[in-house]
Amino acid sequence: MRNPSTSVKGFLQLLKSQALENGIYYDIMLSEIDRIDLILGEMLLLAKPQIAHFQRKNVCSLLKEVVTLLEAQANMCNVQIVMKSAVDDIYVTCEENQLKQVCINFIKNAIEAMPDGGELTIQLEVEKETVSIRFIDQGVGIPKDVLEKLGQPFFTTKEKGTGLGFMVSKKIIENHDGTVHVSSEEQKGTTIEIRLSGL
Repeated sequence: MRNPSTSVKGFLQLLKSQALENGIYYDIMLSEIDRIDLILGEMLLLAKPQIAHFQRKNVCSLLKEVVTLLEAQANMCNVQIVMKSAVDDIYVTCEENQLKQVCINFIKNAIEAMPDGGELTIQLEVEKETVSIRFIDQGVGIPKDVLEKLGQPFFTTKEKGTGLGFMVSKKIIENHDGTVHVSSEEQKGTTIEIRLSGL
């Protein structure tokens, strides 16, 4: 599906460059093809086994890199990201890029959940051999009926969402023999907790 999608997109761009009239229609079609590509990409992550290179990684360092990446977006939305960890070195065996992608997804969701700004706290804790990563926002929260549907394919509350982001993130964590738990209260915020086996 990706190959014909790319071909159609290429021809549309070519036609758009040659035709001044009806430019808005070309823009809409290109935008929709981009959306198809996004959905296909996320579906492939779910359906196609990924070649994972699991290595021992410092989760504190990994999270600091992700926070640095998203700090500008957070600042623009008047969101302050605060990391809390009792120690600087917490190791897990993981596929680094996949775990980063999960953290990026959850941080972006938290930022979007606070349209008026607020604080996103990222807590890191180790209990025995289990590492907990909590993303705690002060956002609008998730209604109970929506919370029950979270993770269902194509269910989304976002205007341009695919409904696959959380599902992909959950799948990645499960492939790491971990779990994801979401708790939320309307107008008070949401907490997403990832639990992984530590070393």
